[in-house]
Amino acid sequence: MSAAPPTVSVVLRTYGHADYIAQAIDSVLIQQTPFEFELVIGEDCSTDGTREIVREYAERHPETIRAVLPERNIGHGAIFERAIEATRGELIAYLDGDDYWTSPQKLSRQVDFLMANPSFASCFHDVSLVYGEMGTPSGAVIPRLAEQSFSLEDILLDCFVPAPSMLFRRAVLERLPDWTFEIGWIDWLIHIAAATLGPLGYIPAPLAAYRVHAGGMFSARDRISQVEEDLPFYERLAGELPEQRELIERCVAYRHCQLAIERLGVPFDACVVLIDPRREMNAYFNGRHVRGLPRRDTRPVTELEAIRGAAATLSEADQHYDSPIEAVDGQGHCYVVVPAFATSWLEARPQLADYLGRHGEVAWEDEWCAVHELPAAGGSARSLDRSRSPVRLDVAMSAPRPDGLVGANLEAPAAGALLPAHAVSVCGWALGGEAEVVAVEFATDAGLLWRSLVRIERADVAAAFPDAGEAKPGFQTTVNLSEVPPGATVEIRAVTADGARLCFATLTPRAAGERGASASGP
Repeated sequence: MSAAPPTVSVVLRTYGHADYIAQAIDSVLIQQTPFEFELVIGEDCSTDGTREIVREYAERHPETIRAVLPERNIGHGAIFERAIEATRGELIAYLDGDDYWTSPQKLSRQVDFLMANPSFASCFHDVSLVYGEMGTPSGAVIPRLAEQSFSLEDILLDCFVPAPSMLFRRAVLERLPDWTFEIGWIDWLIHIAAATLGPLGYIPAPLAAYRVHAGGMFSARDRISQVEEDLPFYERLAGELPEQRELIERCVAYRHCQLAIERLGVPFDACVVLIDPRREMNAYFNGRHVRGLPRRDTRPVTELEAIRGAAATLSEADQHYDSPIEAVDGQGHCYVVVPAFATSWLEARPQLADYLGRHGEVAWEDEWCAVHELPAAGGSARSLDRSRSPVRLDVAMSAPRPDGLVGANLEAPAAGALLPAHAVSVCGWALGGEAEVVAVEFATDAGLLWRSLVRIERADVAAAFPDAGEAKPGFQTTVNLSEVPPGATVEIRAVTADGARLCFATLTPRAAGERGASASGP
């Protein structure tokens, strides 16, 4: 470990992530940077083998990795705090043990941004959502924003910064309140503290993956419990930022609007309208489309009829989290949400209020909001195409099989598959001869794109090659091809224990409508 502090300290917090931690660590180690960085891993006494994996990596990479290993479980907040206290860099990045970065240029792009914008306290980027225990990509990218910088008021409204995307200056730590590591929303509080120093910068590129799975601390929870957690957070925040109290109160009412929609069991594809006179709320209701009013204050109110008519033809959306409430049969209906802070605005517009009274009924009403349900205005159900930023993939196996491999196979993706470029699910196996295959690499002429360990047991491969012993030849990973030009070849190489790299398959992304040469399937 160099005596001089690194430019970036990466904090990786992990507990119970034995199935994911290697991918998270590798995604940091393959970063291509002109500066020094360190990886500080806080491992909170896992019992599933996570600690052993962390120790192994720390022993293999002492020049880069330092492990914080308490003798007993101390909780997610305390382990986060200890890891941050161990950092030395002027800039700090963060990653959970079940997430990972998908671009080797992730750190360098963010550091370049902050160096070019000294008034910015932090920056972030898009992430890909990856669903399921086996890493099946959903095709969704969040947060996909139009602006390039954000203020304190913006981040108070909603935590739109994905945790694995943040990079912030060390000075932000001095702005954190004493109770920071006692709550669940530590990352959100870091963003808020950063915004008190300067704007938050945004890079519109998916450079990391956020895994949604049953073991996730946040993602495993249903949408109602997630939103409910915001309420006590805002209560404590109001004491820290008294000058923002009115905005915080509107944020609390907005959260109750989301809770009302979820508790009503509003169908995900239904049209939801939020009346927000200030037009300040980020209209995000669990990924569903939320329209806003007013659009034209000085003209007769005709928007509701147009919105009702468009309810069956909205552009596609992605449901990010489950709801514990079964959806009602309300396809094509329109739900108008009136938060408490918009009540006086609605009363001052009798034409709209009369419209809601004559054509709809109150489906929910409490001190925070009211929800008016308008019946369907015609239109048929739509068929969702969930492919987003898609590429069509040519797939080819190397022939003949390279020397040094007993056998290899690429089982997914299939030749001609149409998949989202930022989250291509790849799986297969590779069995070495004299030297064991320990990893697979994905590389182009420009250099290394991604690396994944080979350590999944495959009974079928063992049966086909009984002389191979107890080897674990399987691999499964998600590869980001969004930075690979159409037509460029991605080589898939087996990396053996003696350092050899043997190409056994290729992927060639093409534009969604483009058909390449006939490719041989796996």
